[in-house]
Amino acid sequence: MSKILGKCVPLLALMFSISACSSDSAPEKKTVTRVEIPENAFKPVALENTIQDLIEEIGKTEAKPLQLSVVLKNLTGYWEPVKIGANRAFGELQVTGSVLAPAEGTEEESRNRQVQILEERLAAGYNGFGVAPLADIVGPAIDDLVDSGAPVVTIDSDLITSKRQLYIGTINSEAGATAAETLKYYLPNTGGTVIILGHDDEATWPDGYSRSMAAKAVLENAGYTVDLRKTNWSEDGETQDVDYMKEKLLTSESPVVGMLSMFSPTFRCARAAEAAELTGDDIAIVGFDFEPETVSYMRSGLVKATHAQRQYYMGYLVPYVLYSMNVLGQEKTIDVISSHMVDEHRFDAGLDVVPAEKLDEYNDFLDSLRIGG
Repeated sequence: MSKILGKCVPLLALMFSISACSSDSAPEKKTVTRVEIPENAFKPVALENTIQDLIEEIGKTEAKPLQLSVVLKNLTGYWEPVKIGANRAFGELQVTGSVLAPAEGTEEESRNRQVQILEERLAAGYNGFGVAPLADIVGPAIDDLVDSGAPVVTIDSDLITSKRQLYIGTINSEAGATAAETLKYYLPNTGGTVIILGHDDEATWPDGYSRSMAAKAVLENAGYTVDLRKTNWSEDGETQDVDYMKEKLLTSESPVVGMLSMFSPTFRCARAAEAAELTGDDIAIVGFDFEPETVSYMRSGLVKATHAQRQYYMGYLVPYVLYSMNVLGQEKTIDVISSHMVDEHRFDAGLDVVPAEKLDEYNDFLDSLRIGG
């Protein structure tokens, strides 16, 4: 070996060592591979674009191991698409995630258990929380999470008195107005009475009240008389609601021309119409949610349309938002998703208006999300 080469070898070795060290220590950028959603008329393009914008910003940051938790009111029925969406997002983000809800029990037991779950997850070191609060009793637990430095997003039901940073779900006043406009399309222009199966007490359920009052205002401004029936959620509530509405259908001085359910038991309106021996040609019925009984009445022609909340996207968005708040910060995260914000703390997940004649197409969309009808 020449003297010159001998002198160069240590220098080359040093350069290689520095280069290798630099390469090894280069921070790994976060990569996310999403489950592709096929094209469909019901695919929310604007919402999908917002999600993609958030993922692109996340992709500019270093990968960060996080533990995120979503605590719901239940894990079945209405809440199953929320659970599926959240779990899919956990998988795409490759973070530790859990979706939990109180087990069977009394109303008070469920509320207390939800608080306990949040406290347990906080003690376990979780870095972010999505919460569908069962009641105001959950507020102090949410405040404790935020005070610990963990971001908190409420889902479907908001708790504006808490320190939560963001709400993701349906904007109820807008949803109520939309539903009333849908019903108006099917109503005669000659006026008449519309029965709303909704909620009339702001103190006990602000979201339900807001949705119902917005629908009532639209219909009254259009010249219809509104009879608002408070939905009965008791064990024999369905029988009482159906009997009440049947009586109104048969005896109302101003003929009932339409019925509007603001919540999931839309089929109660249809059953009342059946009991009064009315058909879809006699009365227009519109409602909310996608209960199997409601779908059956849509196929029979008695229910004209329903309004489906985007539970899957509520659940799917929460882990992404929580992850983003951890790596980008709250202000940057809100800025990226600002096109769907109705104010500084509320994100509108949107609403699908599903006419009876488009049931099959909507079911195809649900299948593409892998949540089924």
